[in-house]
Amino acid sequence: MTSHDGGRRRSQRVPPQRLAPADERAAPRGPIFLALAVFAVAFSVLQVVSYTQKSAIWDEPVHLTTGYVALAERDYRVEVTHPPFIRMWAALPLLFMRDIHLDTSVIDRTAPADWHSGSTAYDFSTKFLYVDNDADRLLNAARFMIVIWGVVLGILLFCWTYEWLGFAPAVCALVFYTLSPNVMANASLVTTDIGITCFIFGTIYFLWRTCRRVSAFNLAGLSVFFALAIVTKFSALILGPLVVSLLIVATTQRSAVTARAAAAIVVLLAVASFVAVWAVYGFQYAPSRSPSWVLHLEQASLARTVPVLAAVTGWIDGHHLLPNIFTEGFLMFAQSMKPPNYTFLAGAYSTEGWWYYFPVAFLIKTPIPFIALLAIGLFVCVQRRRELGWMNEAFIVLPVVIYLAAAVTNTHQVGLRHILPLYPFFLLTAAAGAMALVRRRAGRLALASLTILWLIVLASVYPHTLTFFNRFVGGPRNGYKYLADSNIDWGQGLKLLKKWMDREGVSHIGLAYFGTADPAYYGIDYTPLPAATPSFVLPSIARPWAKPRLPGYVAVGATVLTGVYHDLQWQLFYRDIRNLTPVEVIGNSIFVYWLERWPEANAPAPTTPREIEADRWLGDELVKGQWFEHAIVHYRRYLERRPNEPEALLDLGLALVSTGALEDAIPPLRRAVGLAPEIGIGQLALAATLFDARRDLKEVIAHARRAVTLLPSDPTALVMLARALAISGQLGEAATLVDRALEINPSDRDARELLQKIRVVTESA
Repeated sequence: MTSHDGGRRRSQRVPPQRLAPADERAAPRGPIFLALAVFAVAFSVLQVVSYTQKSAIWDEPVHLTTGYVALAERDYRVEVTHPPFIRMWAALPLLFMRDIHLDTSVIDRTAPADWHSGSTAYDFSTKFLYVDNDADRLLNAARFMIVIWGVVLGILLFCWTYEWLGFAPAVCALVFYTLSPNVMANASLVTTDIGITCFIFGTIYFLWRTCRRVSAFNLAGLSVFFALAIVTKFSALILGPLVVSLLIVATTQRSAVTARAAAAIVVLLAVASFVAVWAVYGFQYAPSRSPSWVLHLEQASLARTVPVLAAVTGWIDGHHLLPNIFTEGFLMFAQSMKPPNYTFLAGAYSTEGWWYYFPVAFLIKTPIPFIALLAIGLFVCVQRRRELGWMNEAFIVLPVVIYLAAAVTNTHQVGLRHILPLYPFFLLTAAAGAMALVRRRAGRLALASLTILWLIVLASVYPHTLTFFNRFVGGPRNGYKYLADSNIDWGQGLKLLKKWMDREGVSHIGLAYFGTADPAYYGIDYTPLPAATPSFVLPSIARPWAKPRLPGYVAVGATVLTGVYHDLQWQLFYRDIRNLTPVEVIGNSIFVYWLERWPEANAPAPTTPREIEADRWLGDELVKGQWFEHAIVHYRRYLERRPNEPEALLDLGLALVSTGALEDAIPPLRRAVGLAPEIGIGQLALAATLFDARRDLKEVIAHARRAVTLLPSDPTALVMLARALAISGQLGEAATLVDRALEINPSDRDARELLQKIRVVTESA
């Protein structure tokens, strides 16, 4: 007998079979359809109610704009670090809307090297949504398109659980899925997260079915979901080794897939992905109709961090094997995974992340009843592996192990959403635990209790599911102490802030907001506080920061409070406000304080050189914003540690002068000049302060002369000395100095006025 015949006979020995426990019977179609229908309606309603209360999160404008431009213009240039399928899917309703304003000519006027940097794309997208169009109108339509994939994912979970464990566990899995706050938080946002979760899970599900029975339907489902994953997110490329690993497992077990069939499946998936990539980019190599606008990032400086990959993508791109934007976008994606990536965990900061970031995030952002059911399910899978099937369990365990291994070695740690694809597998495992519990009366009581507790937990946070944290860390209001960004504050709270302001009669507020939505669009009259969304990222809507109107209300986003994306000086700036009790916490993500004055540096004394310098850096930044009284606090803190720093003494003196505290300014200015007499600006500042404080004129003239000697081309120094000399009666020398100042700067108004006064006095004499 040939090996081919042996393989055929082997496949014939494994007839299609139900892998559920023997005591389960196939449920009638009626209850199945009813369960799925109730789920689809309930899940959709919960999502719509939730997302209509959210402002745009940080990533939504760029995702939606990229998708719409790709659909409407066949232009794929806006943002390239993700393939465009799920973005285009979300933007589909926009094609049927009237009066949508879009101008892509700015892209043609921008060099590719500038455009791919990131901030340009975000500003372009925010302008498209919030300046040129009605953001809510576009977002609400696009968000519902994402909800559809959330429903599809739930149906896939039900089907897999039903085929493996039976009807009752499948219903439990569907209930658990609906109650999962992390799924709900992402299933209505215009991002790639729920899409890639659905497509990865769908791929593994149909691969599991294929390994039970090779059929046209199963192969079609496997190919479609695999291809959709590849054209949704570059991280989906992990499906390659994952599928190969599972096929190896299947070929070594009694499955319907032989080694030859496994090889054919790999080829099929490669071809499907290749076609899907070209199709989603409209079968065009160039990113747009502009043939000169093509990316060559392998020649850019960022390629130095991934040189081997840059060489490979450069070769692929050079031979036009794939669309330019797909190849170059993957290179950008790979580079973005390299350090530095700013990460926050439990009060600590890192640019390289921690291997335990995602395990910790899972433990504190997952409902405790879910964790309990997952633990029971793991125990059941180990104890009953013969009943449940070793290969069945391998299709759950291997995806979790491989995906989690990739996640924990990734330095891009900004949210639990990056391991969202693991949740359906966890829910499958929890359903196995539920199956074991329903077989006993005490178990049914425990299952009911855990489910009710889970429902109460969800109800306590809904509709703010993005901010969910369990009682291990004290609930959602403590979440900002442990995680940031898309774990709690992704910019979603502006609508709720406006409702609170209207309810409380607050007409104006100081706002430190982390997001790309426009607060003014939601009717919020605000003063932008420092180090929130910087104006260089969103110049189309952002305003320069200013000091708040105090006493008054100040609203600070949770991500801003953590300081994860701030320089050290701005971390110091917000550190003290975290110790205050807010008057309101809005949606668990925006903390509102009533401040008589800004809290003044009650943080622990700095110890490292950089921490010490942060006080001075912060003082400099506050001076730029003319917040002199607060800058003085930080200059003094710095000088407590570095008392003989002449530049800091000078900065303190000048800040005091700006507040009108001339007498207080003189001692630090004198000390600065004494320590560094060669600093001309210090001599000038001391002379001017002594003059304005009506101190000894001789001392004023002495310091002014030194300033002129050190700064011979500074008209301000010349006029200062001339002014002091004129008062002392030395009009001739004073006039000469003013003439020199006017030669340097003919438009110097102070010099002209002083010269006129000198002439009047001279003529009258």
